[in-house]
Amino acid sequence: MAAETSLSEKILLLRRMEIFEGLAVAELAAVATVCEDYVAAPGEEIIAENDVGETMYLIVKGKVKVSQAGDDGCALELAELGEGDYVGEMALFDDAPRSATVTAEGEVQVLVLYKREFEETVREYPQVALQMCKELSRRLRNLHDKIHTMPVCDLPPSFLTGEETPKPEPTPSDG
Repeated sequence: MAAETSLSEKILLLRRMEIFEGLAVAELAAVATVCEDYVAAPGEEIIAENDVGETMYLIVKGKVKVSQAGDDGCALELAELGEGDYVGEMALFDDAPRSATVTAEGEVQVLVLYKREFEETVREYPQVALQMCKELSRRLRNLHDKIHTMPVCDLPPSFLTGEETPKPEPTPSDG
């Protein structure tokens, strides 16, 4: 396990993360105070899809892979995230199951923010939640933009309706 990160180091790390961009030092300090150090081992599943979560992870060093299981049982890699990124933030705002699996690619150092401590911090510093919501909204808009660039017209009608498309009847050969 890596040495514990000092409060001033945590504040500097948080300041560089987009999700906390623009927060005052007092607000960053409030968040930093309740964050815990954790080092994930290579290949460790930090977040498991469908589990109930109560933590957000702020990536200090290393990389993680974010994936989602498809209906066919295969995993679809959604993203690779590294230093300055974060995962699990939705768990701080709702009680829904985790939407993806997050796996450490090599050793990964993170700061862990627990839901209960987050809620206590937000009562005193509401700007923290507002800033996080702004960043989450930006992420959602980027996702919408990405979806709009997808070639939807090339998708079969069954994909859009969820219905099975009838297979064409074989034609007899003239042979």
